[in-house]
Amino acid sequence: MNPEPGEELAPETLAAQAGSPELPPPSGVPLVPPIVQASVYAYPDLDAVDAAMRSDRRVYRRYGDEATMRLEEALAALETPRGTAQEPPVTRVTASGQAALALLLLTLATPERRRVVVVRPCYGGTDALLAGPLSRAGLELATVDLPHPGEPVQDHGGLVAAAADARTCAVVCEVIANPLIGVDDVPAIVRAAHTAGAACIVDNTFGTPFLFQPFAHGADAVMHSLTKHLSGHSDVVGGVAMIAAHHPQAALLDPTSRLLGATPSPFESWLALRGLRTAALRIARATENAAALAAWFAGRAQVAAVHYPGLRGPQDEELAAALLPHGRGPMLSVELRGGEAAVDRMLHAMRLVRLAPSLGDVATTVSHPARTSHRGLSDAERDAMGITGGLLRVSTGIEALDDLVADFDRGLRAGG
Repeated sequence: MNPEPGEELAPETLAAQAGSPELPPPSGVPLVPPIVQASVYAYPDLDAVDAAMRSDRRVYRRYGDEATMRLEEALAALETPRGTAQEPPVTRVTASGQAALALLLLTLATPERRRVVVVRPCYGGTDALLAGPLSRAGLELATVDLPHPGEPVQDHGGLVAAAADARTCAVVCEVIANPLIGVDDVPAIVRAAHTAGAACIVDNTFGTPFLFQPFAHGADAVMHSLTKHLSGHSDVVGGVAMIAAHHPQAALLDPTSRLLGATPSPFESWLALRGLRTAALRIARATENAAALAAWFAGRAQVAAVHYPGLRGPQDEELAAALLPHGRGPMLSVELRGGEAAVDRMLHAMRLVRLAPSLGDVATTVSHPARTSHRGLSDAERDAMGITGGLLRVSTGIEALDDLVADFDRGLRAGG
């Protein structure tokens, strides 16, 4: 891209131009980044290789490649708060969202601060990663369970403040919580983390930078699963880890990434760039479909509850309006009165919408959290979080709304 100095481009433009080269010489350049499969570059002498080791990540593919670096640049631009003078965050693309979280935590942890507070509900793999491999590496997991639907609304910041202490290196939260699609009070959680001297990491996978920018609300670090809405075609597995440029440990992200080696292949990064170029359009359309489906499900007798940002009362609506003014995202969840048996009958009856243990596709999919993303929790833990056998998570795509309604209607009638 070649914007004028000081020119601020809209997020849709930034996404559509992702990875585009600078103005080409008369001989021309590829319109999209080439895929360079070489794992290492060769150099003519010691001076040349020394210069490359100091300043060119392409020297060895574990450090970076052309497509990956262009993807990082595009994602950093999208997450840089618009209308501010903030520098773009230090950004590294990883082989998965889980790798991105591990990279951030290993970068932010110190010998004195080894405790991580995870705000739940959240993706089941988040606390599982900390309770498993990272606990064996010396990190300690603490959890804060936000009230689930039907319980009195509480102060999210106060709950986090009660769990964070002088040993805490990071607080991890989501802006739109998986799988109950509530809204976390990110500004309050950020304040509570900072009061304890800890960093706040926001998983923005469900929000995406088109709907929410955590750095604008004081977050220290942001992660995404690129597998989901940003790539958007169920053909990529990847993640991204970002740390605010002013954070004291931002300079550690690159060397930690190089040593950890959780890097994607050039082809994965190239595919993610291709998906990113249409992400703004896809997410806008899918967000419209999600809002319409949430309203439609709310009127169905077979549905006991609909989970969607802003539906839990005046306080939830106020928070959703403040944090998500550009749309409330392509995700919702529904609770069927007939429980797991009704879910299974519904799935067998539908013809368009597919069951898949992931989300963010260009087409609408559904997932059963108790059997997929949160299967690692005990029954008691799932019940305490409000994740029942009748809960079905919906990731909306770009189909015609009437066709989606007809398919879900077919499923609900079969579910009984």
